[in-house]
Amino acid sequence: MSMPVSTLGHIAALAAAIPHLTVSLDTHGGSTVIVGDFPEASMCSHAFRQVVTQWPAHSDHHPCVETVVFDGADERGPVLATGPVRWFATDLSAEQTVSVLRASKPRSSGISVQVRFDTVLGLSVVRMESSQMDDAALDDIAIAAYAGCEVAHLIGAAQLQ
Repeated sequence: MSMPVSTLGHIAALAAAIPHLTVSLDTHGGSTVIVGDFPEASMCSHAFRQVVTQWPAHSDHHPCVETVVFDGADERGPVLATGPVRWFATDLSAEQTVSVLRASKPRSSGISVQVRFDTVLGLSVVRMESSQMDDAALDDIAIAAYAGCEVAHLIGAAQLQ
């Protein structure tokens, strides 16, 4: 089954935001596209962002990406981990994302939170870091923050219809 363009948008936002991240996109035909900021990569993260944004939104031709492998980050459910840092992308604006994160109060747990809006993709990337928490606790808080953003996005989308 092909991966939707919206999912590739989140992957592209993370690839551009996470230092030293390499993303391998395996296609239905058996080819692998390597996205990274090094000379041997198939394309850099910025070119990948451009490809994703230029994909026709209402096309019958979906991207032929079957699987994605991250090198330089560990998948922890819907978030990526790089040492004491957790990352995720959301469809919310930066302002909406900050509002959701403030309500979940991760900073009261000693977590440093940063939100960066990717203007090319129209997505926000969240970076949550704690050198004081263990991995499991940080994962739980980051996943809860991601879930809060997804709920806010779904509620907002439902209100538009």
